[in-house]
Amino acid sequence: MTMKRTHTAFHTKRSLTRIVATVGPVSNSAAMLTRLARAGVSVFRLNMSHGDPATHARTIATIRAVSKSLKLEIGILADLPGPKIRLTTIERGETIRLRHGDPVRIARGTGVINPDARPITLHVDYKRFTDDVGTGDRVLIDDGAVQLRVRANRRGVVECVCEVGGIISSRKGVNLPETAVSLTAPTARDRVLADWAVRHGADFVALSFVQTAADITSLRRTLARSAKASRSRIPGIVAKIERPVALNSLDAIAAEAEAMMVARGDLAIELDFARVPVEQRRIQAACERAAIPCIVATQMLQSMMEAPLPTRAEASDVASAIFGGADAVMLSGETAAGKYPLDSVSAMRRIAEETESWLRNQPARVLRSRELVESDEPAAVLARSMAQMATESRARAIIAWTDPRSLRFISQTDVNVPIYAFGASDAELRTLALLRGVRAIRMTHPADSRDFVRVAERILRGARLLTTRDRVVVATGFAGHGTERLWLRQVGAKAV
Repeated sequence: MTMKRTHTAFHTKRSLTRIVATVGPVSNSAAMLTRLARAGVSVFRLNMSHGDPATHARTIATIRAVSKSLKLEIGILADLPGPKIRLTTIERGETIRLRHGDPVRIARGTGVINPDARPITLHVDYKRFTDDVGTGDRVLIDDGAVQLRVRANRRGVVECVCEVGGIISSRKGVNLPETAVSLTAPTARDRVLADWAVRHGADFVALSFVQTAADITSLRRTLARSAKASRSRIPGIVAKIERPVALNSLDAIAAEAEAMMVARGDLAIELDFARVPVEQRRIQAACERAAIPCIVATQMLQSMMEAPLPTRAEASDVASAIFGGADAVMLSGETAAGKYPLDSVSAMRRIAEETESWLRNQPARVLRSRELVESDEPAAVLARSMAQMATESRARAIIAWTDPRSLRFISQTDVNVPIYAFGASDAELRTLALLRGVRAIRMTHPADSRDFVRVAERILRGARLLTTRDRVVVATGFAGHGTERLWLRQVGAKAV
């Protein structure tokens, strides 16, 4: 039996490094989402801390329509708010300027902050704030723009002194880097939003401020109940590493999650900046051991909120993340509210492509880490074989019809060629959207390996992604046991 050709529109540009873009007011139209997808976005992120469910539902519907029109498998990531401490509102919507040496009091509760009171008394919405903090602890406001030091904790009021001054406004976030806070994830609000995400077909759900693997298993129970009730698929969980306490449980967290996100801006607030690259590498190594993707996030091209080009330092920052083994990089405000969302995605893709080109030309650099090299799991052994075959034969691509777990291991190698993954289920193909180098393509289920190779190569040649001069590594498995056949072939040659 000969399969019918599946038409696929490949009118897009893709780096091997996946690009995650946050959707917001400047990017939620069908026209802009189409442009962003064509420019290189693989996953669209919905920030559930902002907006309302009705708006997010419309955005999901628009993304699915765009995905269908472009014949692309685009993932959707619902990012849960997580447990956060915030200031209450300031009277009359005013701001407060704090200077070095100013005394500041902090009380828990919902009271409105009086900007004229002296000393300034701030209120926070975390009811255990005065129970958790101790003398000498730092209190960081607005991502560390303002820094206080606790001098005393008396009768439910925390007395501080300002060490780094600045301007604060209503509802700014509060971080306690030295404090073991009682807040846990997921929160009650997270569970409600997670249920909503399942019912609306999100492919991934990100959990903020993960501290232990138990946080992931707790969220998974919520997702499983929601999926069962709505007869939906359970989304993959992305564990966001934002607090130093999580660094003590990286392998356990990686074993429970489908991906991890390094929120470098948040780690920089709670660590000193010099430690961030070291801790990022630890997180990426844990991801490699578990064969899950690592996303590097937070304000990577921040200047492009206002400017059409990134700074040299920002370009270097993105390149460094990719050098370090990032599978995906994420844009936040740049695409959600910035003036140049399309330019931001294009710049991110170009930086990634240049970095990948440099890596591709480095000798004897086949695998990312010893963690994958040392694994004796069959999927890892096959991944190493594919990487070696592709590298030594100068293959143009890897073509696969196999299970997602095998694709995870293939993606973790540094083969630096595209991995074209074919499958019959849109929902399953979207789960591959965070895997480095993997491009998911929908195809009717083939009759056998020869049928698969003929049609897959026909599609890729028709899209001008391969020619008959190219070699490819092919991996197939149709009996439910992962990769069962692996061979090196010339595109267009007779399939045997």
